[in-house]
Amino acid sequence: MSTAERHAPGAASARVIGWLSLADLSAPAAFVVVAVLFPISWVAASALGGAAAVAPLWFCVPVFVAGLRFGPLGALVAGVTATVVAGPLLPADSATGASQAVADWVSRGLFFVLSGELVAYLFHARWQTSPGAAPAGVRSEGEQRFAALVQRATDMITVIDCEGRLKYESPAVERILGWPAGYRLGMPGQDFVHPQHRPAADAAGRAVIADPTQSQTVELRLLDSRGTWRWVETTVTNLLDEPTVEGVVINHRVVDERKSLEDELIHRAFHDSLTGLANRGQLSDRVKGSIARNGAGTRATSVLFIDLDDFKTVNDGFGHDAGDRLLVEVSGRLKRCVAARDLVARLGGDEFAVLVEHGAGCSEVASTVAQQVIDALEEPFDVAGHRTRVSASIGIAGCGSSVEDADSVLMRADIAMYHAKANGKNQFVFFTDEMQKGVLHRLDIESWLREALDTGQLRVYYQPVVSLSDRRVEAVEALVRWQHPNLGMLSPDDFLDVAEVTGLIVPLGKFVLRDACRQIRIWRERYDETMMVSVNLSAAQLRHENILEDVRLAMADHGVGPGALMVEVTEGALIGDVSGATAVLESLSSLGVTIAIDDFGTGYSSLSHLQLFPVDVIKVDKAFVAGMCGDSEHATLVRSVLAIAAEFSLQVVAEGIRSEEQHAQLHRLGCDYGQGYLYSRPLPAAQIDELLRAATALNVG
Repeated sequence: MSTAERHAPGAASARVIGWLSLADLSAPAAFVVVAVLFPISWVAASALGGAAAVAPLWFCVPVFVAGLRFGPLGALVAGVTATVVAGPLLPADSATGASQAVADWVSRGLFFVLSGELVAYLFHARWQTSPGAAPAGVRSEGEQRFAALVQRATDMITVIDCEGRLKYESPAVERILGWPAGYRLGMPGQDFVHPQHRPAADAAGRAVIADPTQSQTVELRLLDSRGTWRWVETTVTNLLDEPTVEGVVINHRVVDERKSLEDELIHRAFHDSLTGLANRGQLSDRVKGSIARNGAGTRATSVLFIDLDDFKTVNDGFGHDAGDRLLVEVSGRLKRCVAARDLVARLGGDEFAVLVEHGAGCSEVASTVAQQVIDALEEPFDVAGHRTRVSASIGIAGCGSSVEDADSVLMRADIAMYHAKANGKNQFVFFTDEMQKGVLHRLDIESWLREALDTGQLRVYYQPVVSLSDRRVEAVEALVRWQHPNLGMLSPDDFLDVAEVTGLIVPLGKFVLRDACRQIRIWRERYDETMMVSVNLSAAQLRHENILEDVRLAMADHGVGPGALMVEVTEGALIGDVSGATAVLESLSSLGVTIAIDDFGTGYSSLSHLQLFPVDVIKVDKAFVAGMCGDSEHATLVRSVLAIAAEFSLQVVAEGIRSEEQHAQLHRLGCDYGQGYLYSRPLPAAQIDELLRAATALNVG
């Protein structure tokens, strides 16, 4: 039997007492009932005592009820009434019916008054000291005022005594949790708190007892009548010394929806949205832990870097939707090849990774798993009605103590994978020290990039950001491109990773910043004085000591005033030195720079960032936008992000809009701005100038 079931009789008795004391009636209605009880008592007394002998004790009924409902004063008034009105009609001797003397009248009146007073005092003393709450009609005046304050509160309000037992709960408890009114009274409040959260609840209680001047707020789960645990934000306040309360007041605000969104964002921060597998971030965390645990010279874990062979032909032949379905099926087969302790991750595109836990000296386990993967992929896949075979090239690297970080392990496995491809594909290869020579390509990229910065090979392209209401260009985002003399135009994916690792991202970002400030000055003067340009700040730039001076000089040198420049930072760039990032962003904001969080919802603790940092704009990640029209889950998430933005008074830019359907749905949901190939690809400044000139001419015309 549950605690609630064991305490149910106490709650039932409270309801009976409340009924007998007319607690549910207003004072005027209760007064009428007491008045009606006098003639009823006379009829009952006459009928049971006989025609000549009236039983006087029946007149105690209205006296007692008045005492229960209105307290000692009510008992006094009813007793005097019984004495004055009914006294003369009563016989002195109920047996013989003989008339009474004045002394009999007075003594019987005193009996009415005193017995009524005794009942009233005993009843109110009992309910004022019990762990439950007195019925509303018999509470003190102060308690009635307190009850009136919480009667219509939307949040749940409970009061516990010094022993932790519930002595009051507001009507919202029944409405939200489903527990009947009065059912839980007298029960320990902790019985309804999730065991995982009871220590936190205890700590909050001890804190307010130790310092009654300070309230405590915790998040925990409460049990409802259906057996479901509900998330609530709980504020605990010590009012034990308040005469009208004499308890600890607990305010519960339901936060189920917010917690669900937080859980979803956390899940997406560590999982691939397409396959549900772990993502690169979660894999890196696991690899870091493995490196920390490994002893000198041991390889207790290995990483398999898996790249599907010729996957591009699937996308080109059957379309990206078919390719995505194939990736989901591949992920399912990969999971069936590993043990429960191992981790399967999707790194992006057609790249996967497996972290294999095999223990020191047992690296052959990694080769066994790799072969199982190759064998699992031999079975043909059904792609768009066609039986298609897919193979994989796999590189294997150990997480030994000689490896400094997770990126190094992944890089070694990646290098080994390229050797597997070069050797004929559909095989696995272990990393060797000789393969390190392949890193020369990365070094070449670094060398070429330094030369590109010195010789003007870098270009800044701009992608319009439009108002979803009228498709008017409101801003542009500055994006870097590399015009390599031999390799042609390179996208950021080809060199930004190297720029980040080598620190070249700082001078590269400075180049983009100054070009963006120069261009926005021109476009504002020619076309729209409210137009804005946004530039991306990497984690390295955010931490660089001269970033504030670089931004200030770029704005000053090109005459860019407040409101013209926006900086975009990813959530990943904010992790680590939170206080330092906060200081930089606040300083930028004081310069009149707009702050935006890029790819919102894909990083860590998205909601907390909106509270910690001076954010003005959030950009919805293109992965959410891409799936919102065909996936209710994505649409719900976008809707939730827009609701959060509205709550924090932030503007929203949706990235990666490619179709009219996406545009229409985002506009219908209340999104402010959009960006994507539907409106324009990134363009050189000259073509943006033509676009703005045409739009201006159209408006004038």
